[in-house]
Amino acid sequence: MQAITITELVAARIAAKREEESAVQTRREIDELIADHLRPTDKLEGTVSERAGEYKISVAYKLSRSVSTEDLQKVWDKLTVEQQGAFKWKADVSVSALRKLDDKALVAVSKLITSKPATPTITIEAV
Repeated sequence: MQAITITELVAARIAAKREEESAVQTRREIDELIADHLRPTDKLEGTVSERAGEYKISVAYKLSRSVSTEDLQKVWDKLTVEQQGAFKWKADVSVSALRKLDDKALVAVSKLITSKPATPTITIEAV
């Protein structure tokens, strides 16, 4: 049995990626049509369900909310405890700052950080 070459693997991956992107695009178009079919007229958020034959279709409508961290920090002390409770804070790692720490500081903060391998990123460019 002959081994698959890297060139053949690249060609197969490009073809699979094109098929995947096409399938995702088609599914998104269908999802949009289903969502339009079930769209409520009286609210922006919530779930609408309908039966279609042997299937139950549910569409959840949501609003995306974001906060300007910089603006929130400027007014934080002026907010009541109840108003402050409307916001959540999530710690994140600054990898560039982490890499600048000396050994002693790195050991101290490393106890607070969980690391695990991420999925490798593969980029293929035509040359």
